[in-house]
Amino acid sequence: MMISSDMPVSGSGVSGSDTETLDAVFELFQREPSSRLTFRQIAARLEGGHTDLSGAVEQLVENGQLWPAGGGRYALPSELGISTGTIIIRANGSGFVKTDGDRIEIDTRNATGSLDGDLVMVRKLETLPGEGRYRGKVETVLKRSRQGVSGIARKKGRKWVIDPVNPVLPRDIPLRTVSDTDITQGRLVFATLDYSGKKLAADLKKDLGSPTSPGALIDSVVLDHGLHDEFPQNVLKRAEELASEPWSLEGREDFRGLLTVTIDPVDAKDFDDAVSLMIEDDIRTLYVHIADVAHYVASGSQLDDEAELRGTSVYLPDRVLPMLPQVLSNGACSLKPDEERPARTVVMKFDKSGERLEFTIVPSVIRSDRRMTYEEALEYLEGNGDEEKLRQLFDSMGVLSADLDSIRLRRGALDLGSSEYRVIFGDDGWPEGFTPVPSDRAHRLIENFMVEANRAVADHCKWSDLPVLFRVHDEPAEMSEERLVRQLELLDITLPGGKIHDPSVLKKILDSLRDSPLHDLAVEYILRSMQKAVYLPSNTGHFGLALRSYMHFTSPIRRYPDLLVHQALAMQEKGEIPALDSSPAELAESSNASEDNAESAEREADELMAMLFLSRNIGKAFNGVVTGIKSFGVFVRLEGVPVEGLAHRSDILRAGIPFTESGGPYHEGSLLRVEILAVDPMKRKLSLKPVRE
Repeated sequence: MMISSDMPVSGSGVSGSDTETLDAVFELFQREPSSRLTFRQIAARLEGGHTDLSGAVEQLVENGQLWPAGGGRYALPSELGISTGTIIIRANGSGFVKTDGDRIEIDTRNATGSLDGDLVMVRKLETLPGEGRYRGKVETVLKRSRQGVSGIARKKGRKWVIDPVNPVLPRDIPLRTVSDTDITQGRLVFATLDYSGKKLAADLKKDLGSPTSPGALIDSVVLDHGLHDEFPQNVLKRAEELASEPWSLEGREDFRGLLTVTIDPVDAKDFDDAVSLMIEDDIRTLYVHIADVAHYVASGSQLDDEAELRGTSVYLPDRVLPMLPQVLSNGACSLKPDEERPARTVVMKFDKSGERLEFTIVPSVIRSDRRMTYEEALEYLEGNGDEEKLRQLFDSMGVLSADLDSIRLRRGALDLGSSEYRVIFGDDGWPEGFTPVPSDRAHRLIENFMVEANRAVADHCKWSDLPVLFRVHDEPAEMSEERLVRQLELLDITLPGGKIHDPSVLKKILDSLRDSPLHDLAVEYILRSMQKAVYLPSNTGHFGLALRSYMHFTSPIRRYPDLLVHQALAMQEKGEIPALDSSPAELAESSNASEDNAESAEREADELMAMLFLSRNIGKAFNGVVTGIKSFGVFVRLEGVPVEGLAHRSDILRAGIPFTESGGPYHEGSLLRVEILAVDPMKRKLSLKPVRE
């Protein structure tokens, strides 16, 4: 991790007295932020006893904490107009870096060998129109985002090259092999990247298969994102040992007598939450039982280190890459029906209107009575289902969920619904369609109950000052809000007063579009306008949920921040003072990075499957929504398929439709029907032609 300017440099890889010298030099520049100092001046300002001063300065430059200011002088990068950020590269080789609210555009000649996702230092060169916009140049790469690349092996002259699957990476990367017998023209391969030379190169490591194989393409996504599909042997062995060890009922509340159910997707294998409900007089007691993963994964253990490294489970179209070994995630930790399991239960009492009266968090033992799918739960919520006791349970839970909905609405919480799709594979393993993830009453019920448990635990952790990570969501920035107003106007939607007074305003807009083809586009506009929810050690509230305190607690099998909370609670329950092996800031950074990487991999895999699906549907017509206008054509998102394509100007004109430089007759949000002209999954190119109707 790069050490930021507000952190001490101790532990940055320099040992002994060198670490003290690093700290001393850096603290000197922090005290005198505008200074530009030579080695001699640095030495004169420091007290004696510091060793290897030049090495310390070089290390600080390598870390990006100091920068050469000319004439043998050094300064803080910020004083030289240099900042740090992650570069996002476009398919044409240009890109941009976001730093401290600024957006710095980078053209191809100023990318300085950086690749998409690299952590870079960037210098502002000139100001561009619009607040916070600049043109700049990458000075250096601080941290590479990828160690390897998947792509198509191709012979170029007498040598081999690799063309990456990811379209924003450079083509024609020299590919080194042991011999030509190791490689076949046109195969999908994986290679490690070598950044040491003047030109980027790659070393062949693995043949993944045919580039038209769905499994091989998803393999490429796994490898490109540095994801782990196997566990180290020592971690597997320890997980098996822990899973087979008996556990004690001592100190646990016994909730085995409660009618308890789990509700999950039909293909789920890890059940980390279960619910029960009891009613006495006008008081409703909701029990949210969460698998006690901390019982098996103690802080600082081998399993904990592996879970921290992975950060999250990754859900790809044809597989799950779990955060924990399956003997735990699908076995000992999973709240399977008719099996006793250690849990941690949030017991919440609600009045007849749905307002929370009190709560407790206790270690517990439970036994799930029924493993239910969302479809089965929905049947019971609609008054159907065969078992009377379950009908009564779901009738009561449905009423409580509706009350919680009303409270969230009054509170002003934002509900974006779901825009996710599941891939449907045919018997031949090829994607044959997509189905949207539903947002029905059953999904809503579990979401409401988990939100209540998460906010209760967040309140407890805040009051107890536990070293955990909160889930934080900031309000939209003013510029983003203005852009959202303009985008919604294109969809004939007007924000009252042109402002987002609270999230309920956005919820009303989405509710009005619930059955419209424009709904997903409106969701995208809103998401782009808002800050991303992140993990932070400090609690600054959650704008989207309209809550002062919120955190993730209910999924410790698949999210590391949730596991951290369970570990802190377990220590507190034993009378110990909870502590973290790593700093909260480092854990927040790594958790956010793991989440971003997983989401990127999941999107990429879905997009590749969509491309393969459409490659067998050339000539067929689909409904779509215009998402962007350019002088050379319009971008269209297909309805029911998670992918976007381009209807080129020439194909629009050939369809007999007049097309102007400003996009007429189209605008963002225009509904149109398009024909699939061509698909190139490797280049992520989807060519469309409007169908004149």
